[in-house]
Amino acid sequence: MRIVLGVIALLIAPTVAFFVWAWLVQIKRERKLAGTLPDWQALPWTNLGIAGLVLVIAALLYVNFIAHTSALGGLLGPLR
Repeated sequence: MRIVLGVIALLIAPTVAFFVWAWLVQIKRERKLAGTLPDWQALPWTNLGIAGLVLVIAALLYVNFIAHTSALGGLLGPLR
């Protein structure tokens, strides 16, 4: 069941991401034409920063919840 959900998520996630992106671009275009777009949103660095933050959070959640193994890890010195 876990594998099936993983495959489905990997197939659906890019499509969902595209539609969210297209929706946000449409909102930004409408605000720009109406003249209500804040100055900080006119810069592409804002979108890049937000996307980077979302990816970092997603990676940390993945490592913490999905890729968690029961094996001991860390930096261990040699055992005597």
